[in-house]
This record gives sequence, structure tokens and C-alpha cells, in this order.
Amino acid sequence: MKLCYRGVEYDYTPPVLEVSETEMLGHYRGRPLHFSYVSHVPFPQPEADLMYRGTSYHTTRQGTVEAVVQVKEAPQEAQFKPVFDSMAAARRNLLQEAADMHQANMKRSLERRMQVAHARGDAQLLRQLEDEMHQCV
Repeated sequence: MKLCYRGVEYDYTPPVLEVSETEMLGHYRGRPLHFSYVSHVPFPQPEADLMYRGTSYHTTRQGTVEAVVQVKEAPQEAQFKPVFDSMAAARRNLLQEAADMHQANMKRSLERRMQVAHARGDAQLLRQLEDEMHQCV
């Protein structure tokens, strides 16, 4: 399908979902109704090493379970691998970069205002801006 956004033309192919009907039959306002569902939407599963009643197993991102063979080691507690650690770290880095950029912009703006006040010879404004600079630091 050809689309245009702000003068830029592009091809768009919408995602195709495979819909299957179930064996369940219901009635809605007296008419039979077949229920349908999307058959291949994957849900990301957490990856973890778990233990149930002394038996260790491992879950994968696809939702499958794999048996883990232990060689006479001390039993370990369940160890979860946080799925969103990398996302949280990226968010923290992004927020820190934004804060640093904000501080740099404020400093640059203040320096520019001080230059203008100095060029005009406005000693009172220059004093106020110097006080503002000391408060920001």
C-alpha cells in the first residue's frame, strides 16, 4: 500500500495475523458464535534457573522448560535473571545525559547573559547573575 506523510511517499505492508477459530461455540443474541484467536503471537517469557521440590529446571525465553542435571552440589536458591536490567540501565544513562545536557545549557545561557550585562555596563544585573551562578554550582 502506498502512503504519503508530509510529502514523503513510502510503501506500507501491514502485519498479517494468522487467526484461527476454536472448537468453542457460543451464542450471542440467539445466534451461534465461533470464537477466534491469534495463533502465533509470542509472549516473551523470563529466563530463569528454578527449583521445585529439589528438582532443578531452566525456563527459556520461548517458554519451554529444560531439565538441569546437577552434579552433587549444594542446592542453590532460585536465581532470576532480570529481563529488564539492560533497559533500566539504558534509561538511567539517558536520564543522566539529559540532566548533564540541561546543566550545560543553563551554564551556557548564564554565561551569555553575563557577557551581555558586562557589555551594557549593568553592574547590578552582573551581580545578580553571579549570585545565580553560585547558586547553580
